[in-house]
Amino acid sequence: MKKIILIAGPSGAGKTTISNYLEREYGIPRVITHTTRPKREGEVDKESYFFETNESFNKLHFFEHIKYGNYQYGSSKEALEAMWKKHDIVSLIVDIQGVKSYLSKLDPEQVYFLYVTTSTMDELRERLINRGDSKEMVKKRLSGSELNRLPEDLKQTAHILLNDKWNETESDLNTIVTKLKQN
Repeated sequence: MKKIILIAGPSGAGKTTISNYLEREYGIPRVITHTTRPKREGEVDKESYFFETNESFNKLHFFEHIKYGNYQYGSSKEALEAMWKKHDIVSLIVDIQGVKSYLSKLDPEQVYFLYVTTSTMDELRERLINRGDSKEMVKKRLSGSELNRLPEDLKQTAHILLNDKWNETESDLNTIVTKLKQN
């Protein structure tokens, strides 16, 4: 059975680092998402994003999509199915609403929801500062909906990963991937 690892959690928890590790160590690629915003320097179509026009974006079938300013972003059924043709297990970084959408639209046996966080808010704050976020951005990311807290209704489906020490996180990820490959 094809599977998707949904990776969600607060900014600074290590979602991208974990997704990159899964790809590098296990060949578990991240599903590419779509956007209507212009390419930034260094970005590559079909690698960074699928860069779409409004017209092509509106023809896709989305698990989730959102509009930020004048641009649309989303993860599509088409992109997931294309990845599943080549890989049995894929990953995707999503927000909490995205998790709910995937869980409602896919067979629950196909979805492994990995909620990544740290033991303390101070650790998240430190990571955001160290990666160069402004004080205003750090404050915004650590409050309200941007924090991506794990809601009560998803706690029973979440596999919580405390990403405090990378060697422990690596070990936990190795165990997770081994289990997923056996099922």
